[in-house]
Amino acid sequence: MSFKSPSRSFSSSSLSGSMGSRGSWFGAISPAAIGNLANTLRPIVQINSSTFAPADDKEAMKGLNDRLAGYLSNVRLLEDSNNQLEEQIKEALMRKGAEIGRDWSAYEKIVADLRNQCFLTMGKQKLFLYSGLSRLFFKKVIFESIKSLFELLSTDLPTQPAWFFYALGQALNKLGSPAAAMLPDPANIIHITKSIDHFILQDVANLTNQISDSQVNVQMETKNSTDLNEVINNIRTQYERAVQKSREETEAWYQNKFDNMTAEVTQNTEALQAGKTELNELRRQKQSLEIDLQALHNMIRSLEDSLHETEARYAHEVNGYNSRILQLEGELGQVRAQVERQAAEYEALLNLKSKLEAEIATYHRLLEGVVDDKGDKNREEFSLEQALYAGECLPPVGLKKAIIITQEIVDGEVVSQRELEQNLTNHNDLEVSGEDQELTEQLELAVEEAKAEEEKVAEQLELAVEKAKSPAEHDEEEEASQDVVKKK
Repeated sequence: MSFKSPSRSFSSSSLSGSMGSRGSWFGAISPAAIGNLANTLRPIVQINSSTFAPADDKEAMKGLNDRLAGYLSNVRLLEDSNNQLEEQIKEALMRKGAEIGRDWSAYEKIVADLRNQCFLTMGKQKLFLYSGLSRLFFKKVIFESIKSLFELLSTDLPTQPAWFFYALGQALNKLGSPAAAMLPDPANIIHITKSIDHFILQDVANLTNQISDSQVNVQMETKNSTDLNEVINNIRTQYERAVQKSREETEAWYQNKFDNMTAEVTQNTEALQAGKTELNELRRQKQSLEIDLQALHNMIRSLEDSLHETEARYAHEVNGYNSRILQLEGELGQVRAQVERQAAEYEALLNLKSKLEAEIATYHRLLEGVVDDKGDKNREEFSLEQALYAGECLPPVGLKKAIIITQEIVDGEVVSQRELEQNLTNHNDLEVSGEDQELTEQLELAVEEAKAEEEKVAEQLELAVEKAKSPAEHDEEEEASQDVVKKK
């Protein structure tokens, strides 16, 4: 190896050593260990392949999001585990390299000394070369300046003064050139130039020979005669085979998982589509039910309006019936007053009749002379006026008194009560004439008409109360009028 490329020899040696050490590192790892490592690096993803039947699309999306989150978390865990395994592999390789690698410490000092010597020699030669080149450059500059000066003054050299040639000679003497004596001749100037160029070329050739003669030979003996390239190639082949096998297994595993995931996604997509269809159907049903509900609300509002109208109408009718009831009650009061007046007139007629009959009987006895002594003793004067007065004061003979009680009951409670007294004549006790009998019949007919009128009014009152009740209300209300007639 020459001096020009010592670093390449050392770099190649270090590369060989490093590759040798790498070969020893990978040689310690068997293909089985690499296969186990590939199996360890496989992700452990548990996917539930059960059928997915969501109740609605929200639950389906929630399930898919949960599965995606679980898958991403598993991916992060696998990345962390891969990083940890890589760190462990690096540490294991570093430990094995420190244990199995060759010890170059004995040669490092020798190589360092040789490297320092090479650097010193190269530095010295560079300094010598730089100094020679600087001298040559200085001489060349002076020569160029003199040459240009001669070119300028070549036309008028004979006319130059003596001091000019003297100064030029001194300059040439400083250069050490033999051309100082031949200054006035241009041919001498050319000869001086050629001699300077020759000197420069000769110096450069000498320096080049010196550099080429200085050689550094570095030879290293290695005790390991094994071909490192062959070992590295074998290890590389084994590793590539293991990696290829692991890659194929991993790709097959991932392909299987991908197929399973694709099938599951397809199934979930079908379930999601079915859920969407069901959701659309439920939405349509909801809309139809909302329409029906709105129609029912409208019907309820219309029924409520009709109920309010009915209540108002029936309230108006009840008010009319109440006014009619009041009117009928007034008429009933008038009828009762008329009946009472007729009963009083009838009673007065009966009293008058009884008085007249007593008077007639007295006159009959007086006319027939049937009155006895005792009767004569006890007889007193009795006129018609006294008989009429006595008939008005004494109660009639053979009369019956009738009490008519009218009660108005609302919700089971007695609201009002009226009493009406009537005197009836016992026809079995008296002998009446045709006129009296006619009056009695008229009085009975009037009483019966009054009772019929009262019953009719009571029935109309009950009908009015029943019509006044609202059909929408279920309160138990009863309005009735009951006439109780007690006869004494």
